[in-house]
This record gives sequence, structure tokens and C-alpha cells, in this order.
Amino acid sequence: MNTHPTNFFKLQNSIHALAALLACALFTTVQAQTNLVANGSFEAGPAGEGQFTSWSSTGPADNNSNYGVAHAGTAPEVAEQGSYFAYFRGHPNDNSQDCLGNSVSLKLGALYNISYYLGTDGPLTNGAAMWVVIGPSFGISSVDVTLPSYFPNSATALPYQKFSALYLATNTAPILSFHGINATNALPVTNGILLDNVSMTLAYPPLTLNFSRPSSLVFSWPYTNSPYRLQTNASLLTTNWGTMGNVPVNAGTNSQITLPTPATAQFYRLTLP
Repeated sequence: MNTHPTNFFKLQNSIHALAALLACALFTTVQAQTNLVANGSFEAGPAGEGQFTSWSSTGPADNNSNYGVAHAGTAPEVAEQGSYFAYFRGHPNDNSQDCLGNSVSLKLGALYNISYYLGTDGPLTNGAAMWVVIGPSFGISSVDVTLPSYFPNSATALPYQKFSALYLATNTAPILSFHGINATNALPVTNGILLDNVSMTLAYPPLTLNFSRPSSLVFSWPYTNSPYRLQTNASLLTTNWGTMGNVPVNAGTNSQITLPTPATAQFYRLTLP
């Protein structure tokens, strides 16, 4: 949640409004969300080829494809989080890919943070790749949204690298999927792309608070078609968050609510029913 420097000049004669602004800014650091990807760190095990507990979609993987879950050992065969990780060793020369997906239950129009970690366990030549998409198909299709991809090309193993993206839900049950090849051209499978710590969490649009003369607070956030609502609480030490009855109005590309300045300091946040 942001405030603009000019606001502090406007608020010189309004201690209550200043307290409200500060309270709102402080709350931005304490929200936590549940990971919507079942077994996103593969900690349910067991280790083995094709062993993807709680992942809803696998394949089509054929011929020289080889992927599964491994137990962490010595570097570079390590997990980014916990004790297990997934490996992908499909070959491009026979058109095989290692395809893994998980269906997630979302709220239409809501924003979500997607993150995952990718690395390698040895040298990979140019052509190794991991494509990541989310959408209604379990594949790489024009109906899916393409997320940051991975193209390792190194003479040594590469440590895990975090990839992340913000996704606006256009349907309620998309598939988050990973499609990997290791580009060894049908040589004996030794090295592969590693995947771990896959996470998808509900995000909230950035909430901006401004003071409007003579005594109003103006809350705004980027518009989505999901019914975000404003909540208030007198203390972060309690869970007594109350949802404001005010319906947001459209203000350009933003949703906006205007409230009178409270008599005492209040904390504010966005919520999604």
C-alpha cells in the first residue's frame, strides 16, 4: 500500500488521517496465503520415476522420456526446499517431453502469485528447455498463458533459480503445467532439469490510500472483475476484521472507495469473499 509524499503535507492538520495512513502501510507486511498447488515441493514422495503424488496430470511422455521424483543427496542432486525434488530428462529428437501438471481451484478474476524453482544436476547442451504454462489445456496451446521459461546451457550444473509471475484468473480450474526436455539427443540419460518448491497463492492488488480535503480517505486499487472488498480492524492483535459495506466504484482503471476519516486509527486491507 502506497502513500505519496504530497499526502503528508495535506495531512498536517489531520492527525487521525495520518494515523490511518500509517496503519494501512504497516499492514502490508503481515498477510500470508495458502499454497494452492498440492504437493508443490514433492515432499509427499515417494522417490521414483513417474512418482508424482497429488499431481493431477502426467504425460504424454514416450520413447526416451524419463522423469520423476528424487530424494535429495549430495550436490548437485539436491532439493531447493525439503528433501525431495522433481527431475525431467525427456529428449527432443523423438518429440518427447516430460509433462507434469496440477489443477488448481481459483476465483474468477482474482490475482495469484505463481513461483517455482528450476536448476540442473549436470551439464546440458543448447536446446534443453522447460516451458511453463497455465490454462484450460494440459499442453502448450494458444488458450494457455505462458509463464517464464527456462533454457539452461551450461558445462556445469546450475543452482536453483526462482521464477515468478502474477496471474489473473480467467477460469476457475486451470492446469499449471511444466514441459521439460534435456536436449541430450537420445544419448544415455544422465543429466536433467530439476524442479522444486512450486507455489501459487492468492495475491491482492496494491492498495493506495490518499487523503481528500476536507476529511475523507480515498482507497483505490487496480480494477479486476473479482469482488475485492475493504476490511478494517482497530488492532492487528485481534482477528476482528470487519468488511465494509461500501461497494467500490470504477475510477478509470481503478476500483475506489471513499470513507470519512475515522475518529481513531484503523488498519485496512483488501479481502476476497
